[in-house]
Amino acid sequence: MLQRARVAASLETIFVNTPILAIVGAPVALVVALRYGVPRHAWIMFGAMVLATGLGTTLGFHRLLAHRSFATFRPVEWMFTILGCMAGQHSPLYWVANHRRHHRHSDRDGDPHSPYVWAGRRLRLLPGLWHAYFGWLHANGFGYPASAVADLLRRPDLAWIDRHWFQFYLAGVFLPGAVGWSVGGTGYDALIGFLWGGALRHFAGLQGAFAVNSIGHLWGSRPYDTPDQSRNSFVLGLFALGDGWHNNHHAFPSSARHGFHWWQPDPTWGLIWLMERVGLAWRVRRPDPFRIRAAARAAGLTATGRDPSSTARCADGIATWRAGPIRPSILGEPSHG
Repeated sequence: MLQRARVAASLETIFVNTPILAIVGAPVALVVALRYGVPRHAWIMFGAMVLATGLGTTLGFHRLLAHRSFATFRPVEWMFTILGCMAGQHSPLYWVANHRRHHRHSDRDGDPHSPYVWAGRRLRLLPGLWHAYFGWLHANGFGYPASAVADLLRRPDLAWIDRHWFQFYLAGVFLPGAVGWSVGGTGYDALIGFLWGGALRHFAGLQGAFAVNSIGHLWGSRPYDTPDQSRNSFVLGLFALGDGWHNNHHAFPSSARHGFHWWQPDPTWGLIWLMERVGLAWRVRRPDPFRIRAAARAAGLTATGRDPSSTARCADGIATWRAGPIRPSILGEPSHG
């Protein structure tokens, strides 16, 4: 049993913590495709797996587990959590614990992936960009305090999925190869399915998450005067399935909707909205449009005047916000005194 645990830990380090499969497999997938071509089933599996595992992260890990932005039936919750495991961004509880820590200390010491500060040191642009993009993974290690996810640990079903997350990841990597074999019937069909639906898909999915962590705090618009440097980006909004509207998210962290306007595409919100319409989601959190406008006006009119000694907690109890131009009464997120 101990030997099996060691083997599993070694495989996690090789395939996810590094992540060597995505780094090596993505260029191999492109070279093989240029030399031998890409059958239609490989294109379809690549797109389907990018979308499915991406929603597993943005809808499952992020808006459902980390922020409890809506509620749904447990089988639906299990499905999106397992899809998030297949994305290869580590286990759901690790992901949620780090994300909650990010909100609690955003762009301050204690933020696991801020491009501005790490371990008490201010970071220059390029070192900060690298740290927020990839370097933070190994700088932090892969442990987390149980208290950060105590609400999820009380759920035996989620704890079971968390313990077996790596098996689900491997299933997501090799499933496209099995589909390729069943459709095309040749070894090449299996190989190209694995390379495109598994390795290249894993690489592409990581880019969205890494870009939000780094670029999403460096470049873009800031319609809301949050205490961090979160930014909105149209490109990231599309590429990260709505999570690129990062300043919106940091201003209204428990909202299930990140793109607040028709010109801010948010595919993840579109699916949550559809789920709500058909009865698969309820208690969906969304900020009132009037309060969105009020917060934007407050941010535009206020140049200084924050009182750093005063804080308030958002409704989900995850992020801590300094009082100032954005206050809980404006955001519509009641404080916990």
